[in-house]
Amino acid sequence: MSYEVYGPYLPAVMIITFIGLFIWVLLPGNRKRFEDASQLPFADEDESPASEDSASADMTNNGRNER
Repeated sequence: MSYEVYGPYLPAVMIITFIGLFIWVLLPGNRKRFEDASQLPFADEDESPASEDSASADMTNNGRNER
């Protein structure tokens, strides 16, 4: 089977996939999940900062442990 067989159906599959994803994103039940996911980049700001001793130790070895 080659492109000549499946080629004419690819645009239809792409359109159906796009419409399906579009509907899935707009479903009201997914709103809370997407709002939580949108805040993930900011989640680590609530954690307390590491002590300066451990931060300076991490800077000296660039995250590599000597063996």
